[in-house]
Amino acid sequence: VQWGLVMATIPLIGIVGGRYWPYLLTLPVVTIPIAGQTLKAIASGGMATVQLGRVVGVGGFERLFAIKVMHEHIAREPEFVSMFLDEARLAARIRHPNVVPTLDVQESDEGLFIVMEFVDGPSLKTLRKQLRRSDAEGDCLPLAISLRIMIDVLAGLEAAHELRDDEGEPPNLTHR
Repeated sequence: VQWGLVMATIPLIGIVGGRYWPYLLTLPVVTIPIAGQTLKAIASGGMATVQLGRVVGVGGFERLFAIKVMHEHIAREPEFVSMFLDEARLAARIRHPNVVPTLDVQESDEGLFIVMEFVDGPSLKTLRKQLRRSDAEGDCLPLAISLRIMIDVLAGLEAAHELRDDEGEPPNLTHR
């Protein structure tokens, strides 16, 4: 593990003579890089590829997470970068059991990436393939399972639509 020392400038508000005055305080900050690795690609879409990652720590600590990495061909386009960062900021504010938590946004030599909680389990596409193989009547999920999935998806969408910014206003959400 390498340790780094950087200087961070922190905006503060102080009281001088009974009035509030903004000022900047520069402090040394110790940075500790996380020892992590990418294991495999999980999925890919129009803007990014989601990869499975693992962070390893002291005493056998290990945790899996998902890393959403922008595709290289759009990573230099300001409009796409803006949309990617908007997605990360909005998703990080949503707290709901049916919405995958966004943990961090970083930039590396490979470009921007979003770090998310990893949810283990088969995708809907995988479930449908398994049904196709085992069911002579097609690839339909049982009605009760289909309804449960839809109810959970709608509950997560409701959480996104109920989201408010710091001023109590709804953010400008666009479904893509």
